Amino acid sequence: MLPVEVTVGTRGWRERLKQTFLVTFPALLLCLALDFVGGGVLGRNFKMIATSYPLLLVILPGLSDLRGNVFGAMASRMTTALHLGRIRGVLDREVTTNISMAIGSSKIPLIVLWMAGVLKLGLSHSAWVVLLIIIASALVIGFLLGYSTAFITIFPYRWGADPDMIAAPLITSVADVVTIPTLVYLVFFYEDHPGLFYAFTALMMALFVLVIIYSSYTREHVKAFKEVAGALTVLGLIEIVSGSTLESYSGAISKVIILSVMYPSILDSVGNFASIAAATTSTRLNLSGKEALVRKEFYFDVGALLLLAPIIGFLTNYIAVHVTSLIGYTGTLIWPFIIGYPFLVVINIVIGVFIAYLSHRFNIDPDNVAIPTVTTISDVMGTVFVVILAKMLVGA
Repeated sequence: MLPVEVTVGTRGWRERLKQTFLVTFPALLLCLALDFVGGGVLGRNFKMIATSYPLLLVILPGLSDLRGNVFGAMASRMTTALHLGRIRGVLDREVTTNISMAIGSSKIPLIVLWMAGVLKLGLSHSAWVVLLIIIASALVIGFLLGYSTAFITIFPYRWGADPDMIAAPLITSVADVVTIPTLVYLVFFYEDHPGLFYAFTALMMALFVLVIIYSSYTREHVKAFKEVAGALTVLGLIEIVSGSTLESYSGAISKVIILSVMYPSILDSVGNFASIAAATTSTRLNLSGKEALVRKEFYFDVGALLLLAPIIGFLTNYIAVHVTSLIGYTGTLIWPFIIGYPFLVVINIVIGVFIAYLSHRFNIDPDNVAIPTVTTISDVMGTVFVVILAKMLVGA
């Protein structure tokens, strides 16, 4: 444990600040750039989705968050495993096992989200199409994100960086950047080639079965699977609030297109701040116990992280203005957003630390539940924040 203690935190304020601006800040900027890929696609197709496939809007926040939750938790587990010497490379069987476990643990929440959407909007032919679309996207994106998580976690660790400070935000942003375009592409794929779409979905399911066969589950994996699947199912129920709110106020948001462009970035960036706080708290608790949270290095980390919130908030709005222009609409700086965003981040960082501590206190591995919980809460709060902004701007 002594090498871990040195790696995790005996540095002073200046070194913490340096790592925050040289490692975490570039990672968050990359996340922001990736988020606007999904944001641009969502903004361009928002009206089409709201009109033809409204069930996707009910599912979308939970679906995006579910991907980040599953693989954010996987990144947190792998970081701990790297510190303990259990993982050596991306192609380790342990990595494959974690990938199959991550994909499998997302199935129940997906069904829960779909059923919630059906209860709200009714069962129709498009509802069945949406179900197949989310299953196909879950498998395709699951394989992509699984190995991306392994790469993003293992290689920074080899280079001497703390994976907790970059892995969780990067993988949740990669999840966002591939989720929305994949969903839209699969909608068009189904509409143009329904037969090929069915065959493609069957192929992905067969590949998933092969990965499960290759995996090697232990009691620890089974325990983690139960914890993650159970937590994600509960969180899926909470995400229904985000999805229902988004669908209910889609009319107001569609009148302020820049908000639909910013939507993935707002949810993801706030979740990133919270997940970084949760991940570093989780690792400290697992390696050193609750005593690690009273050390000044922990507060240095959190304090340095908070300094980035106003910068990321302004850049989110500024970049969104140009992305909105690229897709054929106009957008401006929204000062209520720029002023309110840092406060939203502070609240969610505090929640991230508290959830990690609370789960550890009740003998639940925070690696498995902290990040999914805080990103879900961030989604709900971020969605409400966007709706309030939409109502303010439309009313004005």
